[in-house]
Amino acid sequence: MPRAEHSPAPQDFDRVLSSMCTEPHPAARNAAERFLADNPGDPATYPAVADLEAEAVAMLGDVVGFDDPHGYVGSGGTEANIQAVRAARNLADGDANVVAPESAHFSFQKAADVLDVELRLAPTDDDHRADVDAVTDLVDDDTAVVVGVAGTTEYGRVDPIPALADVASDA
Repeated sequence: MPRAEHSPAPQDFDRVLSSMCTEPHPAARNAAERFLADNPGDPATYPAVADLEAEAVAMLGDVVGFDDPHGYVGSGGTEANIQAVRAARNLADGDANVVAPESAHFSFQKAADVLDVELRLAPTDDDHRADVDAVTDLVDDDTAVVVGVAGTTEYGRVDPIPALADVASDA
């Protein structure tokens, strides 16, 4: 009998695969233990990692036309979004706010909470993309960031980024 017909679980054991309590594979455990005390973010220990990071930042700078780009490689989108809001808040004069479509990643709410920044959510249109007019209405002199999403989590939609960039540059 095929497996799918006799077992509702995708594995042959009664524990959840990938849960925090699943015992790691012995090879994975050995690899993790070997490097557990190492920090690949330490340029003194791993200069090649720092070189790769500098190269990635330079390449992205070329893509967007920056002569002297600055940045770092983060662990993922949540960290990137929080750091973007942090940088914008630190450059802002006074109380900063962030304007984002309601389809923006939940990490923008985290960023607003952690960084004490007001988050203003704009509705999306019938196609689940940012409503540019609604974004425009929420932007004011204290807006530090206008968020555009290039691939929403729920629908994979891409906001009208050029129009949102125009709104941001006019703010």
